[in-house]
Amino acid sequence: MKNKVYISVFENEQRIADYAKVLSEKFDYEIVSSGVTLEFLNKNGVNASNIDELIPADGFSKKTSIEDFVRDRLDMVIVMLQPVGDIAEKTDDIRQFTEALNIADFSILRAGAKYFENTIVVTDIKDFYGSINVNSYDRQMLALKAFQYLSDYDGAVSEKIGVYSGEDERKLFSWSKLYDLKYGSNPHQKASLYKSDVMADYIILNEKELSHNDILNITTAASLVSEFYDVNAAAIVKHNLPCGVALGRSIFEAYTKAFDCDPFATFSGTIAFSQTVNFEVAKHLNSMSVKVVVAPYYDDDALELLRKNEELKIVRITTSLKDYKHYVTEEITVTPFGTLVQEANKSELDKDLFKVVTKTKPTTEQLEDAIFAWKVAKYARTNSVLIAKDFKTSAIIQGQTNLVSAAELALDVACENSKDAVMAFDEAVENEDCINAAAQGRISLIIEPGGSVNDEEVFQAADRFGIVVVVTGIRNLKF
Repeated sequence: MKNKVYISVFENEQRIADYAKVLSEKFDYEIVSSGVTLEFLNKNGVNASNIDELIPADGFSKKTSIEDFVRDRLDMVIVMLQPVGDIAEKTDDIRQFTEALNIADFSILRAGAKYFENTIVVTDIKDFYGSINVNSYDRQMLALKAFQYLSDYDGAVSEKIGVYSGEDERKLFSWSKLYDLKYGSNPHQKASLYKSDVMADYIILNEKELSHNDILNITTAASLVSEFYDVNAAAIVKHNLPCGVALGRSIFEAYTKAFDCDPFATFSGTIAFSQTVNFEVAKHLNSMSVKVVVAPYYDDDALELLRKNEELKIVRITTSLKDYKHYVTEEITVTPFGTLVQEANKSELDKDLFKVVTKTKPTTEQLEDAIFAWKVAKYARTNSVLIAKDFKTSAIIQGQTNLVSAAELALDVACENSKDAVMAFDEAVENEDCINAAAQGRISLIIEPGGSVNDEEVFQAADRFGIVVVVTGIRNLKF
């Protein structure tokens, strides 16, 4: 009697048909299937029969359960269920959602995994040819993978039904390991990278391995330039903190302006670009000790030059920067007091909240610089104060516990570049000391959330010095 393999997959592609032919022609398997997979296999030259022909006439009962059927009649089960998210996207109706769930194949796969010594189970295309001539341990590992697959599916279903029902009392996380990292933040810390539900696509162009800290840095750097995806932008990040951000008429100008904010931070830093890296930029990068460069594209001669730098990791982000924010969903922090889950900060300026609150009014150029500074300050560690002019940061002070000290330090760093520049705060200015400091630095405009009990005094102080104050109504604290 021939061995039987049941095949049912949500994405029917040529690799499925090719594998079925190998099982049938070289290993003498009888192919059984159902639904659209059955139609696909037969149309592509695979002689497949309907699984219904094997099921007892009276269906499944206590006498013949689905588990007994799979164990006794199927030697291999290949099942890949339609992702729960794909089903949920097509309907807002919970009944339509549950009707679309393939519980029959779910049950067949679970039964096969339970009796893995009798039935080989496959849930991943990568395991196709490794599932032939398997030993007992291989069968067990495939069963483990199947149970993990089923657990993820079950969890996703329960979470979606919770969403339909307006219930969020339970949060499920299930990630599969992609690979172990060399180490974590420090060499004595173990670390691994796991596959998230939603991930941006990227390619490492020179076969280097990203470290734990590299991944944090490129996340912040890519987030920064995604704010300016449609113009020439460059962002320099070190220790997961923004060190210099700028826009320019060319990508080289944007890079050199960002570099000028804190040249020392560029050493062993991560630099992201919103547009194609050209030879001119690559030449300057190779003259520095840059650790990682991230961009959507590289000119051929630029890439050839960068690949000569043995210390540099070259990353191409293939996900559109315009869509990048959709890939940033939740921030999760595990603490001894519980796991914190919050939405990612995707704040955007609201024209109904964005107000000029001083008698002195801004110019168009000042407002454009203010919006630029506000977007960058969103990624700086609280308390943060940022000084910018002509779409270029000249000081990014962050992680301070005193807002006045942060403002004074920013002015010291910016030095003469603070004249006629804008100053961005991530939280409300609560006293006149910040205004006095800004006046000494000849700041022209302050952009801040507003909402302090001392707002009126702060605004009046700004008017005395002719400083424009714009309030956004949006606080951007980052811990």
